[in-house]
Amino acid sequence: LALRSNTTVQIFNLDSKAKLKSHNMPEPVVFWKWTSASNLAMVTATAVYHWPLEGNGPPVKLFDRHATLGPNTQIINYRVSADSKWCLLGGISAGNGGV
Repeated sequence: LALRSNTTVQIFNLDSKAKLKSHNMPEPVVFWKWTSASNLAMVTATAVYHWPLEGNGPPVKLFDRHATLGPNTQIINYRVSADSKWCLLGGISAGNGGV
């Protein structure tokens, strides 16, 4: 189980009722998704991070968000290929004429 509050993200093991990890992100997390049983993906207004359950390290920045997926874009999905070589970040935003 993962919980977030503004910039703080925590991962818990419900079976053992223990907190596994905690980290303060550099900016608020706007979208997150488990990409596998052992990896949490987190999207901020400017970048995408992966945080593996293994080890004690902080989340790893994978890439910056493209300008077309700027801070006014609502992120609605994130996918990673089976070999973890490709990532897809999807979002929606209003165009010049509205929705």
